[in-house]
Amino acid sequence: MPIPKRPTIFQRLLFAVCLTSISPVNATLVINEVDYDQPGSDQAEFIELFNTGGTTLNLDDYTLQLVNGTNSAPYRTYDLPTFTLDANAYFVLCGNAGNLLNCNWDVSPDSNLIQNGAPDAIALFLGNTLIDSLSYEGDIAGYTEVSGSNLVDPSNAAFLGLSRSPDGADTNNNDLDFDQACITPGMRNSTQTNSYSAPVNPVALPEPSSWLIMMIGLVGMLLPKRFRDKEM
Repeated sequence: MPIPKRPTIFQRLLFAVCLTSISPVNATLVINEVDYDQPGSDQAEFIELFNTGGTTLNLDDYTLQLVNGTNSAPYRTYDLPTFTLDANAYFVLCGNAGNLLNCNWDVSPDSNLIQNGAPDAIALFLGNTLIDSLSYEGDIAGYTEVSGSNLVDPSNAAFLGLSRSPDGADTNNNDLDFDQACITPGMRNSTQTNSYSAPVNPVALPEPSSWLIMMIGLVGMLLPKRFRDKEM
């Protein structure tokens, strides 16, 4: 039986290059949009994730951490639920689904869910590996992609948040990737910054009251006979 030839140095180098060029399939999930500050008590906060890849993802492998800039420690940790996220689809975590359109996962607390910065950060983990982070109102060591010093969610505008621009783009530089923009939870990011009303939950039209129904009936009965005959 012939003895197999040992790989040459060139073959070994080529194999090593091929290995390093393989990107994790699940690294396509990014923090895409956040609204952490509204006028008064913060009751419509949310974080939007976006699957920028071409395959579905199971979110139960991921963890989202909210990081305090004072001590660089997580103050809230959320193990994402079992949820199949389609390619080019969004997943929205929120504090109060009653105040936000397109919330996929309502978590506690209902208000003051996300700290207001100077600085703070949001970190997305796949297992124990940090795959994406957003530092805002300053930089936090280990959770800043280049810089986040220019990113502020204005507290006086309920319709503004921080969004990747363009939608889903990730150059690993927080200041370049995110801009102030009108919030669009669960939808493609907007580039608008004014003349915009934030998405709200649809308001059900009230049912007509009994007196209104009675009045309509009386009007019909009191119409001159010629008009009733004309319509028959």
